Amino acid sequence: MTTRNEYEYTDLNGKPALIQEIVQLEQKLKQETGQLVTLIAYSPADADSSLATSTGRAGLNE
Repeated sequence: MTTRNEYEYTDLNGKPALIQEIVQLEQKLKQETGQLVTLIAYSPADADSSLATSTGRAGLNE
């Protein structure tokens, strides 16, 4: 397994509405897929990085 440090956790402290939206989406995904889904808020570690794409989704642009 390789470790990549291109992303860091996004600080959602003080943003309870956003956290609630994530929890609701996790629940919807579980209902639709039948699988437990955990969404993790990541941001590119370097905003100028080539990883800072229009979608900003870790591993989905590869």
